[in-house]
Amino acid sequence: MSIQSSNDNDEKIQSALMAVLSSFWHEFKANRGALYGLIFISILAFVAIFADLVAPYSPIEQYRDFLKLPPIWVDGGNWDFLLGTDALGRDQLSRIIHGSRYSFYIGFIVIFFCLTIGIFLGLVAAFNKGYVDTFIMRAMDIILAFPSLLMALALVAILGPSLENAMIAIAVVYIPHFVRLTRAQALSELGKDYVSSSKTMGASSTRLMFINVLPNCMAPLIVQATMSFSSAILDAAALGFLGMGAQPPTPEWGTMLADSRQYITSDPWLMGIPGLFILVTVLSINLVGDGLRDALDPKMKSNK
Repeated sequence: MSIQSSNDNDEKIQSALMAVLSSFWHEFKANRGALYGLIFISILAFVAIFADLVAPYSPIEQYRDFLKLPPIWVDGGNWDFLLGTDALGRDQLSRIIHGSRYSFYIGFIVIFFCLTIGIFLGLVAAFNKGYVDTFIMRAMDIILAFPSLLMALALVAILGPSLENAMIAIAVVYIPHFVRLTRAQALSELGKDYVSSSKTMGASSTRLMFINVLPNCMAPLIVQATMSFSSAILDAAALGFLGMGAQPPTPEWGTMLADSRQYITSDPWLMGIPGLFILVTVLSINLVGDGLRDALDPKMKSNK
């Protein structure tokens, strides 16, 4: 009987999980922009993962006989180089493909640190009212008081220009947003009956934080992470463009913009192509974020 009961419970859990996933997917795909954005990001992620196999050439190999070759839709283009070559004869398509790997790498690392540190500090602040809460939130307010790009530039200037230091700087700038959001969500959950019941049953603060409260705070954090993912890519490109991010010959999109800015009038495609990929990638991620918000926010569902 106990085995049969356990099997029945497992089936109920699986059915409930499938129902939740089905409802989520139904709400998400109703947003056409989010669906198209997800398709583009999925393709770009596949290309980034298998960049070594997909890219026709090495991103740093130079073809001296084909300097500043235009893309194929411009007169003088060559089908061996679909998106043309840069001022050093490097294949633009290969650099764009490998640059997507760096963009996703930047986004994932930044969001990982933001979620890890932001959730921890936010929960600590929510569960420890008084001096601890005040200290954490005032520290976050100080960081937010500085313009984000200026703060990131200052941190990179202190740490030294590199892709890794740029990611650290961007993460520091974004952490306060996750701390404030986690704290606000946790405070709203602390007054609910299930938290009071857990306290009555002797649950520790750690269990309350990470087992009871945190799972109910994840929906807005997931949306915030998606939006910050695109912002991290954009800020990393800005730092690269200013020479404070990835350093040549790294095929990062912002660095590609910086390398080609002197040719913006004579050979506009050198800046236009990486700029277009930054635009479409950031737009697609933001559209996916909108779809996640619509699917995860009960208020958005009730307004439909």
